[in-house]
Order: sequence, then structure tokens, then C-alpha cells
Amino acid sequence: MTEYIKSDDLSKCYGCDACVQICPRDAILMKPNDEGFLYPILDAAKCINCGLCAKICPAENISSTNIPMKVYAAQDKNLSVLLDSSSGGLFSAFAEQIIADGGYVVGCIFNEELRAVHVLTNRKELVEKMRGSKYVQSDIRGIYNQIKTYLIAGHKVLFTGTPCQVDGLKRFLCKDYETLITVDLICHGVPSPLLLSSYLKSVSERKGKVTDIRFRDKKRNGWRSQGSISYNNKVKTISPYNSSYYYYLQNSVSRICCYSCKYSSVKRVSDITIGDYWNIEKVMPEINSKNGYSVCLINTIRGNKFFDNVKDKLYYYETTLEDAVKGNGNLSSPCPMPSDRKDIYYRIKKEGWAQVEKTEFKPKKFLPFIQKCVPKSIKRGIKKILFGGDEC
Repeated sequence: MTEYIKSDDLSKCYGCDACVQICPRDAILMKPNDEGFLYPILDAAKCINCGLCAKICPAENISSTNIPMKVYAAQDKNLSVLLDSSSGGLFSAFAEQIIADGGYVVGCIFNEELRAVHVLTNRKELVEKMRGSKYVQSDIRGIYNQIKTYLIAGHKVLFTGTPCQVDGLKRFLCKDYETLITVDLICHGVPSPLLLSSYLKSVSERKGKVTDIRFRDKKRNGWRSQGSISYNNKVKTISPYNSSYYYYLQNSVSRICCYSCKYSSVKRVSDITIGDYWNIEKVMPEINSKNGYSVCLINTIRGNKFFDNVKDKLYYYETTLEDAVKGNGNLSSPCPMPSDRKDIYYRIKKEGWAQVEKTEFKPKKFLPFIQKCVPKSIKRGIKKILFGGDEC
């Protein structure tokens, strides 16, 4: 007999996969629910009631956290890396250092099927794919076991993921490893893989097979929220104004636990926390921030030592935690759940993405104003910035 683990408390589950990977009898599997989020399924016939799954579950236990020791605004000195990154390019600088030290990097990539998956590697081409935002929950199944194997063998490992994934890894390991550096992201919540795949399928059916998607494409759009999508040898800008997936990303489709996330706090579970320093132009108007800056929270002595080894690769300025929080609300509290969140998933499953998009998605709501009030000489530029071309 199989059943969801702690079915009454599934809303607390982060989907970190720690319980699956710790189980000594392979009695737990991750299966998608109706919304496409992975949840643990227990095979009662295999279970020996050892209690390991409950013991390490981040949702069921108090996490070990730290208030940041130092806070920086930082940017990679390598312009090519910076332009290929969502914000200040810190991840790439960290990864470069670990690989130079003979270590391995664990992060999220889009695979050939455009599924977000965590991989462990020391290959430059795979590390480059880890750059940039992946606005979807990644598949992390099996990766903790791989990391443990490499750590036991004495290798350095850099792990980057959401705070719940970092906490899941640390709990799974059950001990501290000096050769492990953990970097968590300032997370706003994660949509389901099913949602992204439904969107990409819809675009492929209308426009041609989607071959790439970048949720933050700095080379085309600068440091802002716009991304790009590729199909039929074309690259089109996507934003909340012309992409239904982007439109729903406005905290309407996150995993249920994200709306009560205990990691949305200045108390961090990782060695280092990174994210966008969105209000940098107000905090430090004297610096050139057009290509993006990262906020970097140094949370542990190990994280501080590692940052010291990397900082020659960076432009960095010490700042305050208060200023960092002002630009990143999820350092103080989780996003509130919209009233229509459940309805969105229900309708997409029942009616399909294309039909919901027709009735619910209003991407060009500013178009009448542009057509009526803006001089023709600047209409084209405004439309390009807002819409980036065709609706996707």
C-alpha cells in the first residue's frame, strides 16, 4: 500500500527529497500531485519505522540558522560572465574558485527537455548552464547521495539551491563537512515543473518547438525582469506583459509551503546567501549598476573565509543588512498567497494552458494608452521594452 507521507501536513512539505534519499529501504518515492509538485509517497510494505525521514525533515524540525556576519554588494569583474548572469555573477566566481581547487559544483540547469534539474559536475560547460534564474522548482532527486559520496572521498563541493534544498542537504548529511560550501538563493517561491512544461508545450504548438528559455536575459534586455524564449531560430523577449508564464509568476503559482516559508528571514541556513541587490542605485548611487549587482550575505565563518578567497575576482562594497532587506522583501517575510492561486492550477489542468490564457491573460493592458497618448516617435521603443514582440 502506498500513500502520501503525513498527508494531513503536505502543505508544509518543501519537496527537498531528503526523506527519499535517507530511507534505508527505498520505501519512499517522490510523485507529482495534481499541480505537478513532487511529494513523498510511502510504500508501507517496505517501511521499517526507523523514523529517519521524520528526523531529518526540514518541515518538521527547527533549522540551524545564522544572522549574516557581513553584507556586500558585489559584481563579477569578468564582463562576459556578468552579462550571462541574472545579477552580479557571484555564482560563477564561486564555482570558478571551487573547480580551481579541484572541487565540484552542484547547481540547477535546464536539460535538453528544458526541465530544471540539479547536477554535480566539474565541467565548465555544465557550470555555465547553471548561470541565470530558473523560475521553477528544480528536480533534486538523488543529488544528496552523490554529494555525500564526493565529500566522503575528500572532494570540495559547492552546493547552490533554494534555502529549503540547502537545509535538506545539511540534514541528510547528518554531520558537518569542512569541504562543503553551501550557497542559498533569496527565493520568492517556486512554480511547479508541470506549469512550465505546459507553457512551453503551448508556445511550441503555436510558434514552433521551444529550444531555450532564459528568465533573465541581460544581453538582450539589461538588468531587469525580462527574459527570452527561442523557437524556429528566433529569439523573442518575454516579460509579464507578453508572456503568460511570466504573468503568472507574480507569486500566483508557488508551491503551497512557499506562502508560509520559514526561510523567508534574515536567519539563513547556508554559508552564503546571494540574490539581486535591487535597490543598489539608492544605496550606492555613485557606482555603475546598469549590468547588475548581487547582494551577498556572509552567514558563517566558513562562508567568510571562502568569500575572502574569491573577492579578488569581484567588485565589492560592504553594506548593511537593513539595506539588503529593503530591496528583498523575502528576507523578512514570505509572499502572501493570492486568492486565485488554487483556481489557476485547477483551470490549467482542466482546460489547458491555451484556453486559460485566452480568457485570463491580459498582457497588453497598457497598449491602448500607448496607442492613444504616446507620440509615434517613441511608441516603437516603448513597445519593444514592454512587449518584446509577439505574445508568448
